[in-house]
Amino acid sequence: RHIPIDDNGELRLDALDALAGEGRIKVVANNLVSNSLGTINPVEQLAAWAHEQGAIMVVDAAQAAPHRVVDVQALGCDFLALSSHKLCGPTGAGALWGRRELLEEMSPFNLGGEMIRSVALDRTSWNELPYKFEAGTPAIGEAVGFGAAIDYLNEIGLPAIEEHEHELVAYALDRLAEIPGLRAFGPPADRRAGIVSFDIEGIHPHDVAQVLDWEGVAVRAGHHCTQPLMTRLGVAATTRASFYLYTVRDEIDRLVEGLHRVRKVLG
Repeated sequence: RHIPIDDNGELRLDALDALAGEGRIKVVANNLVSNSLGTINPVEQLAAWAHEQGAIMVVDAAQAAPHRVVDVQALGCDFLALSSHKLCGPTGAGALWGRRELLEEMSPFNLGGEMIRSVALDRTSWNELPYKFEAGTPAIGEAVGFGAAIDYLNEIGLPAIEEHEHELVAYALDRLAEIPGLRAFGPPADRRAGIVSFDIEGIHPHDVAQVLDWEGVAVRAGHHCTQPLMTRLGVAATTRASFYLYTVRDEIDRLVEGLHRVRKVLG
């Protein structure tokens, strides 16, 4: 089951009562920020609703953590996951936060050194948290790099990054409106992180990305691992422009110039 979205790509919370009426809800999972549209989802409300159903709330914060302060207590979630590489850190590393009482009840999913307290031929007891979930030798270099990346972002300040991105997104949406046939997907700038997905009438997103690449502008084209969303939007794919702390307005201007070139070459 899923929560439907409206034409802006925002969750339709008015559908929750119908879902609750179906019963048997054990886990509610949602991303805090959409990697496809940049939508900032109302996870606090979802978590409260999930708990009313007797369910746990699992949050994917991989796309949110680099762009805004993530407070698990304020969100009210039970589990939250994020990745290192989205936070300017190494690939292959991440973090999972969970409520202690739930983690205590869970059995390990990996077996190896350090995750046991004792072993006999007929029984095993697990180590205390967090070690029972950290079997074997960890990715030490990646963990060190992950920590350095977090320190770097904290030094800059996530509120400053969020404010910078909102300004860039608002500017980008205004500039992209100049392109004939361009349709931007997602909510207004104040309700999204640094992502703008769009298509141009009559031109495939992969072709848009190719011409932009020739112009020295890097974007992503495809379904962004969200094919059901593409179906809901009525498109095969979108072109996605992403902004971050190092993006400046001049680069958005170059994107717009590149899109005019796309229209000239392919339109």
